[in-house]
Amino acid sequence: MEILIGIVLILISYLLGSIPVGYLIGKAKGIDIRNHGSKNIGSTNVSRTLGKKYGILTFILDALKGGLILALFRYNIIPIEYSILDPMIYGFFAVLGSIFPVFLKFKGGKAVATSGGVILTYSPITFAIVILVFFITTATSRYVSLGSVLAAITALIASIIGFIIGKDLLISNMNYSIYYPIVTILIVLIIIIKHFANFKRIKENNESKVDW
Repeated sequence: MEILIGIVLILISYLLGSIPVGYLIGKAKGIDIRNHGSKNIGSTNVSRTLGKKYGILTFILDALKGGLILALFRYNIIPIEYSILDPMIYGFFAVLGSIFPVFLKFKGGKAVATSGGVILTYSPITFAIVILVFFITTATSRYVSLGSVLAAITALIASIIGFIIGKDLLISNMNYSIYYPIVTILIVLIIIIKHFANFKRIKENNESKVDW
């Protein structure tokens, strides 16, 4: 029964991740966000197309869907016995859902916000460092894509250090397992691959810049 519940929760994590928040917000405003700007359903394109407040809303909701099931395990709302391997697995499936959403024929976003929600839930101190790197990089380069990738790499380095230390420095009763860096590696690889086109546009000086 515990294994069955764990598998069902994995499915729920994927389905939550599959909810196309940016697409739904666009539809609520009368547009298909996939036909505007970069044609991505993520918060950056929503912000550029519909305005910053909708971009922020998209980011927050995308992050929430990434961390929801993970949080239930991480904060002992659901007993850890029902977890398959490690709570981080549930965050990973939420990320997969964000990239390959069943509701949009498996064509989703880049999962940066969803991944951020996973990191925030599993390791708040890592998220604090990552978000700082993101804002500094984006503010100086004005490329959200560059900020996202460097933030992801920072998360990977922090996950390895965190595993070596063994516990969260902010929340003393939270320990890190080997699945923390393993899943983070997979997420970072996905984010880097999803940004290949952005790297090419930066090289060609065609990448859109943010105006903060």
